[in-house]
Amino acid sequence: MQADDSGPTLAQGLVRLGTLLAVTAIGGYFLWSLFSENAALKRLATTAKNFRYTQSCDVEGRPVSSGVSNCIDLNHYVFVYGPVMTALRRDCTGKPEKILFFEKGEVARTEINRVEKLLRFREQNGTNSPCGLYR
Repeated sequence: MQADDSGPTLAQGLVRLGTLLAVTAIGGYFLWSLFSENAALKRLATTAKNFRYTQSCDVEGRPVSSGVSNCIDLNHYVFVYGPVMTALRRDCTGKPEKILFFEKGEVARTEINRVEKLLRFREQNGTNSPCGLYR
């Protein structure tokens, strides 16, 4: 008996190559949607939109006596929800105090994810995470 030594046909090779490219493209899209700055900002906006705020603050995180409730003290940050989301980063994060503007290209993706995690923690537990937990 003779063994069939012929390899895959050109059509089979093209199908395999097309499948490989399709799987790579779909995997790349999912990775991009999980780890991109734009996706992180969208997740933060969704979380912040559904959050119940307790006090009114100006853009820099200072409490004001009038206006709608738009901010929350998260220990690590004072998060202010508005047309432009901002946060006052406190020094307990291990970094110097700074006002962060959550717009594309303005803040690191790690900061966006950290604020989102702190908002979710507060929403689920009703308390702030202890200082130093998300360094």
